[in-house]
Amino acid sequence: MKIDFPTEPRGPRSYIIIDLESAVLDDTGHRRYQAMERWSPGTDEQTSRRGYQRHEDPLKTPRWPFQTVVTASVMRLVDHPDGNVEIATFETFSAPDCDERGVIAGLVQAFADAPKNTELVTWGGAMHDLPLLLCAVLRHKMTLPHDWRWMAFGGDGRVHHVDFARVLTGGFKMKPIHQAEYAAALDIPAKITAAPFMVTKLIDQGRWDLVAEICEGDVITGACLLIRWRRLFDDRAEADAAEDRLLRQICELKPDRGYVAALQARRDARFAAQLTQAANDAAVLAPWLNDEAA
Repeated sequence: MKIDFPTEPRGPRSYIIIDLESAVLDDTGHRRYQAMERWSPGTDEQTSRRGYQRHEDPLKTPRWPFQTVVTASVMRLVDHPDGNVEIATFETFSAPDCDERGVIAGLVQAFADAPKNTELVTWGGAMHDLPLLLCAVLRHKMTLPHDWRWMAFGGDGRVHHVDFARVLTGGFKMKPIHQAEYAAALDIPAKITAAPFMVTKLIDQGRWDLVAEICEGDVITGACLLIRWRRLFDDRAEADAAEDRLLRQICELKPDRGYVAALQARRDARFAAQLTQAANDAAVLAPWLNDEAA
């Protein structure tokens, strides 16, 4: 006997790529923790727990629960009819226009607006971005959209979450590496605006324009990486063509960003190289074309 299981046809595949920037700004919360531990500052440099180095001592150096999310960038990509993906939306929520609640509310709304079955894409998000996001959602007493409540259980929903730091290291069987290392190996643009160690300094200086660019830059790198990964099982579009389409869209959507010049220069260089290659191929494979042109 044949049993038919009714299934809903799946629409075009959709992905959301996120990146967060944060800094330890919650001094009030950290002081509450110090009070809970009955700790007060002393004059000596001794750590509060045996085995801690000073910078590791949570009573003297606030750890990640006391970080405030100051910037979030989110890009949604959808299947392109010719293969691979294209940008549907690219938004950034950041100080000084938003406080942490505003940043998180914007991100949560982007999740809510995404089509059903949208997949999250990050680099190391299960170990960094999602814990920070959940802590902020809890702090502001907010609720996750229905299709994203799997995040409440640790953020490791393998079907919903493509965490490239896990996927591309064999489930962390290889030593974890930085996103920029993998990007460099694949010749993908990364860290265009500034070095990662500059983020905290720029936040302290209130250079929110650059903080936003850095955050967006990591999302752009993630999108380029997604395009290469998609090529593993979607051969309808060449990766270079899909990347060029993506970078063109970014230049159109964010024309005032400082990284646009570098992305456009990459597009121009790739196009010039293709023209040179085509001319060389023509000279070898169809030498009579030059005679006809003359």
